[in-house]
Amino acid sequence: MKTTRLTAAILASLLPLPALAHIHIAPEQARRGEPVELALIVGHGCAGAATTALRVAIPAGLSAEPLAQPGWQPVIGNGEVGWQGGPLPDHDKAQFILRGTIAADAPESIALPVVQVCGDKQVRWIEPGAQSESPAPVLQVLPAQ
Repeated sequence: MKTTRLTAAILASLLPLPALAHIHIAPEQARRGEPVELALIVGHGCAGAATTALRVAIPAGLSAEPLAQPGWQPVIGNGEVGWQGGPLPDHDKAQFILRGTIAADAPESIALPVVQVCGDKQVRWIEPGAQSESPAPVLQVLPAQ
């Protein structure tokens, strides 16, 4: 019995953990018409390379700007915001904060496409659907109170 549990634990540890490989958003819900601070959580670099920039497309239904983070320079562009600097080593985790407002007419969910830059490498977290290989983080929008 102990051998079976040990074998199962070893096999489970060898399986890929796709949920840990994504850019996550916290909180995962916000209310229409209300201000919000959203953390984009980066859990790793790009195939061994350190993260040097993060770019976020700001979709309809959300207005937001990046907050300063030590060692990183906030960047505001046409339809996107982000940070550059760091670097954030490949196996380190960090949160990048957006401060904004959810529009009163925002859809029920807002995907935030993210491009993670690691020197000359990129990972594009832009695909719809949580089960895709490179899913965009999604904010669920609740009715106003």
